[in-house]
Amino acid sequence: MRRLDPAPRSLLAVSFVLLPLGLLLGACSSSSSDSAEAASSPEPEAALPSTAPGPYPDRVVLNWEQDPASTLSVTWRTDSTVTDAKAQIAPALGAPSFYTEARTVEATTQDLHSHEVTGESVSAHYHSATFEGLMADTLYAYRVGDGQHWSEWFHARTASTQPEPFSFIYVGDAQNNVRSHWSRLIREAYAKAPRVDFLLHAGDLVNNAHRNVEWGHWNAAGGFIQSMVPNVVVPGNHEYAGYRSRVVEDTFQVEVEASGQEMTGTILEPDGNPEPLEATSSGAAPSSDRYPAGDWAYNVDNGEYVGTLEIENGGSAYSATLVSEDGREFPLRDVSVDETTLTGHFLMEVEKESPEQLSIHWHPQFTLPQNGPEGLEETVYYLDHQGTRIIGLNSEAANMDEEVRATQTEWLESTLRDAEQNEDIRWTVVTFHHPMFSSGEGRNNEALREAWRPLFDEHNVDLVLQGHDHTYARGQTQNLKQGVSARSPAGGTVYVNSVSGAKMYEIKPDRWENFDGIEMQRGGENTQLYQVVRVGADTIKFRAYTATGKPYDAFDLVRPGDGGPSRMIERPPANRPERTHENTLEYTRP
Repeated sequence: MRRLDPAPRSLLAVSFVLLPLGLLLGACSSSSSDSAEAASSPEPEAALPSTAPGPYPDRVVLNWEQDPASTLSVTWRTDSTVTDAKAQIAPALGAPSFYTEARTVEATTQDLHSHEVTGESVSAHYHSATFEGLMADTLYAYRVGDGQHWSEWFHARTASTQPEPFSFIYVGDAQNNVRSHWSRLIREAYAKAPRVDFLLHAGDLVNNAHRNVEWGHWNAAGGFIQSMVPNVVVPGNHEYAGYRSRVVEDTFQVEVEASGQEMTGTILEPDGNPEPLEATSSGAAPSSDRYPAGDWAYNVDNGEYVGTLEIENGGSAYSATLVSEDGREFPLRDVSVDETTLTGHFLMEVEKESPEQLSIHWHPQFTLPQNGPEGLEETVYYLDHQGTRIIGLNSEAANMDEEVRATQTEWLESTLRDAEQNEDIRWTVVTFHHPMFSSGEGRNNEALREAWRPLFDEHNVDLVLQGHDHTYARGQTQNLKQGVSARSPAGGTVYVNSVSGAKMYEIKPDRWENFDGIEMQRGGENTQLYQVVRVGADTIKFRAYTATGKPYDAFDLVRPGDGGPSRMIERPPANRPERTHENTLEYTRP
């Protein structure tokens, strides 16, 4: 937990961000899949209430802020009447009187600045405490409260000071339908591996960054698991959003060209983003001097939104109106027709959002290391755990600001170099949200790849764990000769993209063919997944499972005795057919 100023700085210089046309044109109809969604989910999950804060602690989340072998950190929530928060810890014993050996640690308290955000008004206090001076590899019992209102006692174990084998659970985006769908996955993962040392979340824990109810769903879904197993978390793009929104009337430019009974063109949004428009008209008469007058059935954004473009020729001039499926009309102004090309613009009320900010819940809810660059505390950091360096990066902040990306890159290089020079560090694992090698259509992240991949190659990073693309993808880079950074062709960094929540995409047709030095060796669609990673002295065993606990992917990373690049060995079921949208139950967005 880092104490926040009431008005955090923005990473963007622009004053307002326009929301996409599709979100604003409620006038445009839903696709058939959207209709199915509406039928199956009459009440959006985000509208479901979460428990209001009270004097008793809730949302108890375990982290590490400092050395995992000698500390544990915890945050929790109460209502604003609690001002003297504290935590207690004792070695866990079989005898119920263990609590008599407990010591008390005073907590740090901060307000949740919900008043900064449009539509959010919950009044709550978040508290954090770090237990220091703990014995390594020891099971403790802790509780949090204020001296009168206490939580239950939770068990948590410190790490070893030695490079002992350990394990962790890695999950990609929870994001959507967290209460209804992600809950089953994280609980199944814990049932599969209840003695893991930590949980690693690769961003997009929720869908709407500042929404209290969604963070309530995330906490409820994980429940006591997140109170007993430390959480290593990095933010995704959905942990960022503007604080304020306002409704204004703005201008959308339309340009279409008719050819026979077909029409193509664009609707240009106020921020310059072009949305493709296609239309057909069975009644259009190209030979008529009134052409292209008539009713054109249009779709915007490749069929995502539909309606009718009504074009009339009054003799001396043309007029045109966009009519949505629900009957709302948007008359075009300054209509001009040059043979078969029509141009004009229409006005529409749109919601504009203030610059993106990290979720108001992030710093209050998590107590993470502050050893990253200034201004990126608790979103960029590293932990050393039993011979492995775990590095967390903030890819969303890096994407939004070139200077922030450069700052992270410089810090990353220094941190990787330090790990190489530390004889106690045998493995290096990096996690962030946006993949180096995108598996979703229309995504690339080229700037991140150009900045970070050379460092991963040069410093022998073993495993990179990501999310964002709502698919599964895994492959190992080829270690091509790169001058002084030349590496053995026997192995390279393994990159994994994964998804744990209910939102699903398709793998792009070319997979990873257009990326240099890597191929997608295993992919997956339409499947909620979790991964159990077991780290040993010379082998990392990576196992991916579906939400029902069925094995889906498996490989071992084997480190040679000379400390060179690790070699990947695939294990069953990596050789079985991939799960796709074609061979699984038809996807309907929950």
